[in-house]
Amino acid sequence: MSRDDDDRRPAWPGLDDSDADLYYDVSDMRTVAEKLLVQLGTMQGPGGNRNGITGTVETLTRYFSLGEEHIGRWPEAAALTRSVGTGPDDRGRLLGELYTEFVERFEDVIEAIRTSADEYERTNPV
Repeated sequence: MSRDDDDRRPAWPGLDDSDADLYYDVSDMRTVAEKLLVQLGTMQGPGGNRNGITGTVETLTRYFSLGEEHIGRWPEAAALTRSVGTGPDDRGRLLGELYTEFVERFEDVIEAIRTSADEYERTNPV
C-alpha cells in the first residue's frame, strides 16, 4: 500500500470534528463497565463446588480434571489433554493459567472502558 492510498482512506470516525455521526454516551460506557465488573466477580476468588457454582480458577483447578476419559483417546484429544495439563499432579494447571490470563484481560477491558469514558467526559463534554 502506498502513501497515496493512505491519504485517500476516510478518517477514523471521532478523530476530528468533521464526523457529525459520532455518538457516545459516557453514562452508558460506565454502566457497561459496571456490568462487566459484576461478571468479573464470578470469575475470581475462592468459591464453587463440584457442581461448578462459580467459574473461578480455584473451582476449575480443584474440582475439574480433564483426562482421556473425558476428552477421548484419538491423537488430537490426547494433545488437548496434554496441553491443558490436567494430570493427577497438576489438575488443570495450564488451563488455569490460561483462564487467569483471560480474567486479567477482562479486567483490562473494564479499565479501558472506564478510561475512555473519563477521557470523553474530559475532552468532549456533551
